[in-house]
Amino acid sequence: MRSAADRAAARGLGAPSFLFVPALRTLGARFTLEGEEARYVTRVVRVREAERVTASDGAGLVATLRVERVKPDLVLALESSAEVPRPVPARVLCGAPEGERGDWLVEKLAELGITDLQPVDTERAHWPAGRGDRWERLTVAAMRQSRAAWRMAVHPAVGLTDAMAAAREGTRWLADPAGEPASGLLPAADGAAVAAVGPASGFTEPERKALRGCGFTPVSLADRRLRTETAAVATAALWAAARSPAGQDAAGRGA
Repeated sequence: MRSAADRAAARGLGAPSFLFVPALRTLGARFTLEGEEARYVTRVVRVREAERVTASDGAGLVATLRVERVKPDLVLALESSAEVPRPVPARVLCGAPEGERGDWLVEKLAELGITDLQPVDTERAHWPAGRGDRWERLTVAAMRQSRAAWRMAVHPAVGLTDAMAAAREGTRWLADPAGEPASGLLPAADGAAVAAVGPASGFTEPERKALRGCGFTPVSLADRRLRTETAAVATAALWAAARSPAGQDAAGRGA
């Protein structure tokens, strides 16, 4: 018979045993987990008694939990916990992509460490209504996959003028095939950054002018034109690589 450690190692090749428990700070040293996360950990992860799982409240608290009982209720005991500092702001102001591509966009930005997704209604495109609940579920799924201590915030759509007015980050990108190469404009590891990505039909010239006037630098992400969701994910990937220990080391060697 396999040990709990063997089963946990095998399970690591499948669904991640990482839970989103918003009330983690208030549940105490021993608690019964209910709802979607309980179903996930029992039916998808298929934990057994005495095994351990990791949980986060999505706001910086990460805990190691021991499974005391699986049936009839899932009972977990707190073994240890730690606070993870809030990540450096990395925001994307994004116009509406085509169709339902926004779902993929939300999930991938969350996995890559974007802290805030701000949907932006533009002259040529508006975001569809009624996707908020689904996007919340997708950010949770991304948290599990990436084992993140902080959950990406998806804000209600606003107009471009309001989105620009809220920009305070030192690094401001405007995704633009004719812009400057991204490699020379990467944010510092501790530098807040924001990127504006146009909708599927693109920003209008007045919108582009307004963004440039607000300090957004046109940045080329590839040697070809990208879809909205691809440009947003490319931005997130560049920032994530630059802020990783390996990316910081490479930047230091090149200085």
